[in-house]
Amino acid sequence: MREAMVTETSAGKKITVLLADDHSILREGLKNLLEEYDDISIVDEATTGVEAVEKAKALKPQILLLDLIMPIMGGVEVLEALAAEDLPTRVIVLTGADDDELLARCIQSGALGYLLKDAASSQLVDAIRTVAQGGCWLPTDLTEKLFRGMAKKPQTTDSARLSLLTARENEVFKLLGEAKTNGDIADELFISEHTAKVHVSRILQKLGLSTRAEAVRFAIRNGVVQA
Repeated sequence: MREAMVTETSAGKKITVLLADDHSILREGLKNLLEEYDDISIVDEATTGVEAVEKAKALKPQILLLDLIMPIMGGVEVLEALAAEDLPTRVIVLTGADDDELLARCIQSGALGYLLKDAASSQLVDAIRTVAQGGCWLPTDLTEKLFRGMAKKPQTTDSARLSLLTARENEVFKLLGEAKTNGDIADELFISEHTAKVHVSRILQKLGLSTRAEAVRFAIRNGVVQA
């Protein structure tokens, strides 16, 4: 028999969870597992990173259980996009990627929990409950990886920083370097102005820049646009 499926949280509201993974079998397994616990409620599922962001904004679940390898927008990009929003949703990463630098990047981007997909189901439930109650959750065996990843010297050259941009961010950055407004960028790339704003914010963060003017100078200096 499973550990006690009803905790003190079940006396009040259930913990609302949004599942984000592009593998239907895994999502179904997670849903079946978590629905056995009376204090947890699955509110919806997302199959792409973009869908995860949209549903998190619309539904505002307490927990987003997020895979890192997602179509259209990767898990780290989802974390960065959600960080730009004022949402109550707290993110737990559930991934097969056992990488110390990636772990550190997820924590730096706002994840409050991190588990590998081979973790015991009891660990997953503990993580959901802990993070939902305002805490953070990281398995003991990943703690050393986190410190190793965060201790590694970050790359600071312009080319290294540019390599952090996704294909879409490179498109936005070129237009940003041409001093385009968020509205201009949205029109040219057929995206919403809000999405353009999120991309610009993320680009400035990745490149270590503070203003759009600095971005223009950075783009010119590196030949992204012509002066």
